[in-house]
Amino acid sequence: MWEAQYYKYSKPRTLLSSGGLGTMGYGVGAAIGAKVANPDKTVINIAGDGCFRMNMNEIATAARYNIPIIEVVINNHVLGMVRQWQTLFYDKRYSATILNDKVDFVKVAEALGAVGIRVEKKEEMGPALEKAISLGRPVVIDCQIDCDDKVFPMVAPGAAISTAFDQDDLD
Repeated sequence: MWEAQYYKYSKPRTLLSSGGLGTMGYGVGAAIGAKVANPDKTVINIAGDGCFRMNMNEIATAARYNIPIIEVVINNHVLGMVRQWQTLFYDKRYSATILNDKVDFVKVAEALGAVGIRVEKKEEMGPALEKAISLGRPVVIDCQIDCDDKVFPMVAPGAAISTAFDQDDLD
């Protein structure tokens, strides 16, 4: 959902998305397929840590066949979209959304045969992405963010799309 908000594209068929249908884990396989179909293109999958956990083992497939995809994990240690709903509509009653554990995605990437890079500050992202592109092999970039960063705009449960709101509407 984050890339859908911010990705600026100029050509059709350069953004693959499950369309927000809750298909956690969709991106890694889609990225592998996109790279095999377009070997001369840079292919980047952007996923939350919950989504990445669903099919992170497919990084081993990319490594096995030397398919140089870049996996950017937006790692807030929670199931972000569900937590956002629980924060805004359910009085912060968090249930089954907190993933605050000791999983190290850099080590996971390395164990699966890929390169792992950790990003903890916004200014580290550009150099990390440049390095990932230059390596020509599968790379996982683990981007640490706050557990309460939100994705806006959004629509309340059961509301019409015309009622979409953002952070400014909550202040």
